[in-house]
Amino acid sequence: MKKKHRQILKIGFLTLLVLLLIAGCGKSSSQPAGESNTPPAQGKAPLFAYVGANLKDPVSELAQVYEQRTGVKVELTFNNAGSLLNQLETTKKGDIYMPGGMPFVETAKQKGCIAEMVGPIAYHTPVIITPKGNPAKISKVQDLARPGLKLVIPDKEATAIGKTVFKTFDKLGITGEIEKNALTYVETPAKVIATLGMGQGDAGIVEYSNTYQNLDKLDVVEIDPSVNIVDQIPCTMLSYSDQQEQAKNFLEFMKEEGPAVFKKYGFKTEA
Repeated sequence: MKKKHRQILKIGFLTLLVLLLIAGCGKSSSQPAGESNTPPAQGKAPLFAYVGANLKDPVSELAQVYEQRTGVKVELTFNNAGSLLNQLETTKKGDIYMPGGMPFVETAKQKGCIAEMVGPIAYHTPVIITPKGNPAKISKVQDLARPGLKLVIPDKEATAIGKTVFKTFDKLGITGEIEKNALTYVETPAKVIATLGMGQGDAGIVEYSNTYQNLDKLDVVEIDPSVNIVDQIPCTMLSYSDQQEQAKNFLEFMKEEGPAVFKKYGFKTEA
């Protein structure tokens, strides 16, 4: 009887051991919550875009919409147009160049950097700004040549708007007087506004879109269209893009969707 009882206990113990081993094997093969045995799908490679600092708001929105529609992320780097051109020339990498003005695009073309272009997406329109109340009583661009004025101007070598407005100064024959009056040259239109906001300078030059959120702090003097030089804002694909089909797709997207978004941020979309 005792022998039979020991056999029953032994069988029970072995059965329990087998059950524990089975449970242990099942646990070791299970996945943590939220994970799957299926390998994750490979994401689409991102595009890389060099974008003029003054275009940050509309292009950021457009890049976000493009990613939502296509699943392709557009990585953006912002700087003045001249710095961007130097960067892409040095690295010879990237897919999109959108500097905010044709002069830099033409230079990039001459260097063999541009494969394709669409646009204009919008226009860069120079305007004069002054501190609120316009204490220097500036009414036209020729007034900027008056002796003794202190001007804050975007750098003509680094910025699209600087290059454009100096064409107007050259056209009117006042470049020498403007340069004498230049208090400082800055890298972006935003810095023009900031400098005037600190009480430095009688007037400055910015792009029309820079004024729409700052009308409480400054006055705007539009330049006579008969003398003002308005520049196109294109979007280009770089010749060394390794994703040319996707980059072309982005250009088409910018051509179709870009103008409405740029207009929302205060840019002019008609010449």
